[in-house]
Amino acid sequence: MQETLNFYAHGKLLLTAEYFVLDGAAALAVPTRAGQHFSVAPLWGDYSYDLEWTMSDPSTPEGRTLYLSREDWATTHHDDRDPVRARLRQLFYAAEQLNPGCTHKLSSRKISTRLEFDPAWGLGSSSTLVHFLAEFLMVNPYDLLDLSFGGSGYDLACAAAAGPLLYRKCSAYPEVTPLEWAPAWLTQTYFVYRNQKQDSREGIAAYRAATGSPALVERASQLTQDLLAAPHLRAAARVAAAHEQLVAKALGITPVGEALFPEFSGTVKSLGAWGGDFVWALSDLPAEKVMGYFNGRGFGTVIPYEAMIL
Repeated sequence: MQETLNFYAHGKLLLTAEYFVLDGAAALAVPTRAGQHFSVAPLWGDYSYDLEWTMSDPSTPEGRTLYLSREDWATTHHDDRDPVRARLRQLFYAAEQLNPGCTHKLSSRKISTRLEFDPAWGLGSSSTLVHFLAEFLMVNPYDLLDLSFGGSGYDLACAAAAGPLLYRKCSAYPEVTPLEWAPAWLTQTYFVYRNQKQDSREGIAAYRAATGSPALVERASQLTQDLLAAPHLRAAARVAAAHEQLVAKALGITPVGEALFPEFSGTVKSLGAWGGDFVWALSDLPAEKVMGYFNGRGFGTVIPYEAMIL
């Protein structure tokens, strides 16, 4: 009898080298405590479809189910107005190109997914999915990413990580170095959700359209090392502020601290694709004052570092 298989992948946040990581900058990435569960079970009975895919998350705990047949991912040409179905088809097709015959494992299966965080938070609903499919279908996750969504791949490294890591995108496969990094000043930092989702692909396009240089990539790498070596909160805040100015200059965008939180007693650093998702607040104020500041301005999701990061 076929048994149910269970998988799990962590979410992610990129603390340094956003955008520059695409061009080989050394980046500090951290896996989140919350992630996504996947289960694969036999689909008993005679059905007109091959795969039953059920997904749920905190905003839709009742779940949603899609029904797919092998013909759905036999070609890349689909006129599908459902973005979730289109995304699954794209991934299945890419996996089949990498490992011909692997998608037979999807036939007569019921796959259930449960996301532990709000999908609007941008913590890795897609990267956890890619990681799971790569493991289940036995393909390289970075190759699967390249043939589907694209990106630097740091989020895939976080999906299976047990703690912070140093990530560098190389010509073939990335360099991933686990880190023993837990300075005391991290307890004085917080992640604040900006109340809007940012499409990382749009951010990448903006970065590609801007003028970059190897010197900027090298500077981003140095700031990563500076943050890792920061002995106290003041030093970390200086690095975070310098990093904001580096990205702001490259993209021609005003840093979020200047635009939204100019009176905050501390430093606010953008994370990931600028314009949405989370920002990182560093302050020596008591936690209740930090949370009160952001809550009072309509930002209700403020999560201490140790509560967010694995």
